[in-house]
Amino acid sequence: MKNFRLKNNIKVIFNKTSGADIVAIRVFTPVSVINEIPDNAGISYLTAKLMTQSTKNRSNEILANDIENIGADLVGNANYDTAALSMTFLSEYFGKAAEILADTILNPSFDEKEVSFEKQNVIAALSFRKDNIGNTAYDEFTKLFYRDTSYATPILGTKETVSKISCKDLAEWHRYSYNASNILISIAGNIDENTAKESLEKCFAEVPVGKKFEKSVFGLEQSESIKKEIKGKFNQAYIYIGFPAPDVLDKDFVSIKVANAILGGKMTSRLFVELREKLGLAYEIGAVYPSRREKSYFAIYMGLDKKNIGSTLKKTDEILKDFCTAEVGERELGNTKTYIKGLYTMSRQTVNKQSYYYGWREIVGQGCEYDNKYLKDIEKVTTQNILDAANKIFLRHSVSIIVNPDAK
Repeated sequence: MKNFRLKNNIKVIFNKTSGADIVAIRVFTPVSVINEIPDNAGISYLTAKLMTQSTKNRSNEILANDIENIGADLVGNANYDTAALSMTFLSEYFGKAAEILADTILNPSFDEKEVSFEKQNVIAALSFRKDNIGNTAYDEFTKLFYRDTSYATPILGTKETVSKISCKDLAEWHRYSYNASNILISIAGNIDENTAKESLEKCFAEVPVGKKFEKSVFGLEQSESIKKEIKGKFNQAYIYIGFPAPDVLDKDFVSIKVANAILGGKMTSRLFVELREKLGLAYEIGAVYPSRREKSYFAIYMGLDKKNIGSTLKKTDEILKDFCTAEVGERELGNTKTYIKGLYTMSRQTVNKQSYYYGWREIVGQGCEYDNKYLKDIEKVTTQNILDAANKIFLRHSVSIIVNPDAK
């Protein structure tokens, strides 16, 4: 892997691969949900989606034809800590693909009809979320856990905020997000470095320098546990329990990733075996520790019959207390590390995924090189590391959401 910069100081991460003549280019920005305010929630996602619809030089039809003619795809998306546009294509079309991608970065049209249509799509997707019991529990959890911060709302925003976003708002957000001071280009594929550099220099030279990304300040000081029961329109019940957990740069980050896999990240995890296999208390069980630039959380989620809510909460509490008092066995730890390595390796088999992970690591502050060092850090995790991390997390306050059809 190599790094170089273009004339306007845009950083490029370049990862040369062998094998198939396929390349992925991804243009990242750190300006995303993390920077949104209550009045414009969802603008990062909407901006990225609309940038792929048309440009000032290409109508929707022409852009689609130009992409199809080189057998490529163009995708815009946003997440909590990054937003990005990406293209995957055959190596021989690198120059053309770079030109198309640069056009979407430089000249998005934000056509009024397209904006209206995309807003309708987002609002429909938000309505659909309410029909899913897991999403209902998760959205209520993040609202309580993250309170007044930008992580508190869905990536898509809310019906109210999305409805208010104008073409002018999108143009201004784009100008802030996708300028030369903020964007990062990540490339993975079977392409000559000089060829790639020459095309990028030519196509992205006009990206203007603009306002640099400003990191948001997150105040999440909370000392008391919160438990909220909400009435659901579902026949089943759902539990979502989350504990404060550190960001990606914390020394316990990797240990907690291992703890996540042991507790609820696989079919032989403790929560799955105890609650589903042995006791039959729940039909869906898992644990999640999202990788975040700012404070994260360790959450356990369970789909279950309403009659099992009390016994499931009690047993879950017992499992977590045991996890905080007894060290994980070496065999269980070894099997978990093997599981993590397998998933990690498989998730990076395509150039599209490689371009994503290298760029994402760079944006959140770990550095692109860390993606190749991560498994070494996993291997170093000890049973004591996991026990220490567990005591920092599970003995603190929590936020619990219970979706119950019988709630008052």
